[in-house]
Amino acid sequence: MKLLSGKSALARCCAAAVLAMSSASVLGAGDAAANERVRLGNWAGYVVKGNFGKVAATWEHPTITCTNPGVVQRVVPWVGLNGTLDGAGALALPLMQTGVESICVSWAAVYAARPGLQLQDAAADLTFSAPLLSSVLMTASSKVGNALGGAADGLCSTGAFIDDCATEWSTDAWWEAYPEPPYFYDDVTTDPGDIMRSTVEYDGARYTMTLENRTRNWTRATTIESAVPARTAEIIVEGLLDSALPGFSPITFTDIEIDGKPLSAWPTEAVGIAAANRVLVPGPIRDSSFTLS
Repeated sequence: MKLLSGKSALARCCAAAVLAMSSASVLGAGDAAANERVRLGNWAGYVVKGNFGKVAATWEHPTITCTNPGVVQRVVPWVGLNGTLDGAGALALPLMQTGVESICVSWAAVYAARPGLQLQDAAADLTFSAPLLSSVLMTASSKVGNALGGAADGLCSTGAFIDDCATEWSTDAWWEAYPEPPYFYDDVTTDPGDIMRSTVEYDGARYTMTLENRTRNWTRATTIESAVPARTAEIIVEGLLDSALPGFSPITFTDIEIDGKPLSAWPTEAVGIAAANRVLVPGPIRDSSFTLS
């Protein structure tokens, strides 16, 4: 039951979208970005602002544990250029990104998610023509999804809908040029424990998104022509805003490179996920690595 594949009408649920922000922020807890305020939304990791030609990182793909059968749960490590506010406060788009998604889903979660996903589709279509309305619709989609997902999760907890609440998980490699929908590499597989390397490059005329599975020895690359420069760079684990995160093994990004320099060489902005069951913030930067757990 691959409900949320690239061929599904619900594919945008799998899309790693622009940073959807909640109204909150927190100070980094413990070691995690302890001296800076962390913006909360649907991304956890670090953002760098400037003009860039390359961002890359390596990670071991996590093992996930599905915990809330009434909601769609996802953990998506990825690397990208653009997708959030640049140094001038303007939204940098298109977001060019590639990574691997692990997702937990049941039929109950699909039914609950559908109205919110329809609002997300409308928001994506209005990204350029009506950005303010797009933002309003994106916020509404998260509220609708959270409310219906919570209700579905409550019904699943009663044990009355065993078949509809049975959760399965899948893992898909993908790339995306948001606000266009994602594209999935259906001819390859990725399993927990596989070593992944993601690279996004811009040469002034085109973006190239390269995803490597160094455990299974496959590489997929996609090139998109664009005259729009790269004004932000991201190393991210993504979830769904206001939804529950699944359990997952720690994700450590290593060998992080932005224009030939380690992440520690750049001024960074920390972002965290405001999930329904926890707040996920990035750990401290150690030269070219950091951990989310």
